[in-house]
Amino acid sequence: MVLKNYSLIRLIEQTIKQYKLDLSGYNILLPVYSKEYALAPIMANLAGAKNIYSFSQNLEEVNNASFYENQLNLTSNITFIERETPQILSNLDIILYGGEIPCIDGILISALKKECVISILPSNLDFNQTIGINLEECTRKKISVISVNPADKNLSLYRHLANLVTTRCCERGIDVFRSRLLLVSNGELSNCLLSHLKGCGAQVYAAHTDKTQDSSYILKHLAEVDAVIIADYPIESPCVLGNDGFIRIEDILTINPEIKIVHLSGKVETNSLSRNRIQYWPVNLAQNSLNVNINELGPRVAAEIIAASMKISESLIKERNNNILSNDSIVTYNVVNPETPILLGKNIF
Repeated sequence: MVLKNYSLIRLIEQTIKQYKLDLSGYNILLPVYSKEYALAPIMANLAGAKNIYSFSQNLEEVNNASFYENQLNLTSNITFIERETPQILSNLDIILYGGEIPCIDGILISALKKECVISILPSNLDFNQTIGINLEECTRKKISVISVNPADKNLSLYRHLANLVTTRCCERGIDVFRSRLLLVSNGELSNCLLSHLKGCGAQVYAAHTDKTQDSSYILKHLAEVDAVIIADYPIESPCVLGNDGFIRIEDILTINPEIKIVHLSGKVETNSLSRNRIQYWPVNLAQNSLNVNINELGPRVAAEIIAASMKISESLIKERNNNILSNDSIVTYNVVNPETPILLGKNIF
């Protein structure tokens, strides 16, 4: 079989095998993610899903998925929709929530069966965000809302974010190998970034937003660093960089006005930075979540994250039915609205 983009199919097949993804018999609703429009629906198809619904009427997206279906002689079970219908909703087993999928409000929830699982898959990969989901109504109907654990070792999301930080440094002309950096972060992400940046040859000083920080430590190193990496995730500081922030703009202007700011997550007073001509990147900052888009990380990472988000739904359904196998692939997850104890998940919120 000659296939123009066999590399995508090979990637999907490898990812399904890696996560032992088995969606046999499930009806699933998906957003369109990644520059490869067919990635999520074709993955669900190859993993055995019964019916696949995707929110899109973009002709290029529809044709892209149809092309792969035809080339692979797959059962044509992918339907692109503009809006959900009660009939579609009532038969869903899994919803991957994000992208073009509208808010999951009380009306939508009322049409779902209680066995349906909602897996959060935001385009910015902030799995701690539940904006747009009526959690109270989901809990009332005993519909589980879950998300992958961003610190899961098998998923390696934080390692991918660390790679993104080095990319952003390069985009701003910062040679990580030869640079001194002040890293402002917390928890597991801080550990991962610190290890990665040091492995790239940078000299890194770490300030932790989840701990009491001696201001003299920050002031001392502001004078000698080339850039500040802001990666406060999960968000701990009410303001990482601002007039009264964890790092004060006045101190930057006094000590090192040429310093560059590279942002991944955390609250920053961008107006004050612009007014004082302090360089920061990216220019458009997300203040209350990860400042990331799944497309920045490439198709391989996107495939892993999409597969993991499907896998945790599969795992929860199997757990309910008492048919998880001992040799099954494991992805840990967070349960946003727990009703009963779970095996692979952790209760949050």
